[in-house]
Amino acid sequence: MTPYLVAFASFLLVYFAVETNSGHRSPSPGERLALLLPLAVFAVLYAGRIGTDVESYGGLFEIAEDYPLEPGFSILMIGAKTIGLDYIAFTKVLALVQMMLLAYVVLRLRDPLFFLLFYLSAFFLNFQFNAIRNSLALLIIAALYVRAQRPGAMALVGASVIHYSSVLTLGLQRLATSKRQWLTIGLVAGIALAFAAIWLHPEIAGDRLGDLFVYKGYLEQDYETKSFYPALLLKLVLAWFFLRNGGRPFYFRTYAILVVLVHLVSPILSRLCDLVLFLALLDVCARQRMQIHRAMAIGLTLVLVVSSLLIPWSDCQHGGEDRWCLVGGSAR
Repeated sequence: MTPYLVAFASFLLVYFAVETNSGHRSPSPGERLALLLPLAVFAVLYAGRIGTDVESYGGLFEIAEDYPLEPGFSILMIGAKTIGLDYIAFTKVLALVQMMLLAYVVLRLRDPLFFLLFYLSAFFLNFQFNAIRNSLALLIIAALYVRAQRPGAMALVGASVIHYSSVLTLGLQRLATSKRQWLTIGLVAGIALAFAAIWLHPEIAGDRLGDLFVYKGYLEQDYETKSFYPALLLKLVLAWFFLRNGGRPFYFRTYAILVVLVHLVSPILSRLCDLVLFLALLDVCARQRMQIHRAMAIGLTLVLVVSSLLIPWSDCQHGGEDRWCLVGGSAR
C-alpha cells in the first residue's frame, strides 16, 4: 500500500497548497503540472503491473497479430512489438502518452484543480490501469474538446480507431449540446426503460430480438452486490453540484437514469456511469469554475479518494488476487 499512499498524499499536499494560495485566480501552468506530477510518476512506474485486466491485456499483446482489436490499438501493439518493446514497456509508453494528453487538457481548463481532484478520486486507478483502450480514446476526445470547445469529426475519427465506444462518447456530447434537451433526455429515458423492461421480463420480446443480448453473460458477472453503491450515490450528489455550477443538465439526468439501471440490471453498467460522469466533469471544468458549494464538493470528493484507496487495500487483505496489491513496491 505504501506506493499508493505516497502518490495520493503527494498529490493532496500539492493540491491543498495550490488551492489555498490560488484563491480566485487561475493556477499557473507550473502549478497545474506540479499537481499532475505525482500521478504521472505512479502511472508510469506501475504501468502493466497492477489492475484486474493486466493479464488479459498482456495476453492480447502477445497475440496482437492474430487477435485484432480496434485497428488503431492493434497497430500500436504490433508496432511496439516490431521495435522490440515487451508488454511492460508498451504500457509505460501508453501511460506517458495518457499523462501528456491529460496535461494538455488540464492546461486549458478553467478549473483544473477540482478536475484533477475528482479525476484522482473517481477515475485514475480504473482509467490508468484497467480500461486502457477506453481511457486513451477518452483522453483524445477530451484534448480535442478543450481545444475546440465542441465535439467534432476529428475527435470521432481519432478516438474510435482506439476504442469503438468513442462513437457513444461523441454521441453523448452531441446530445448534451442539443437545444432540444427534453427530447434528448426523453430519448435516453425511453431507451433505458425499454432495456430494463426487456431485461427483467424477456418474455415481452419473445424471440423477436434474436441475439440482442449477446453481452448477457458479461452483464451477469458477479460484481460485489446488486445494490445501490454508496459511492455511486455520492457521485450522483456531486453530479448535481456540477449542474448547480453551470454544467449541462443532460449529463446529470442521464447519470441519474444510469444509477437506476445499475440497480435494476447490472452493477457493471457503472462503467457507463463513469463515462457520463467524466464528460460532465470535463464539461463543467472547461467552461466554469466550481464556486457554488465548492468546499462541500471538495469534502465529498475526498471521501471518494479514500474509497478509491480501499480498492488496493481490500485486495491486499485477500492475497492480491485482483492484482491491485503492491508489496514492497512490487505487484503481488
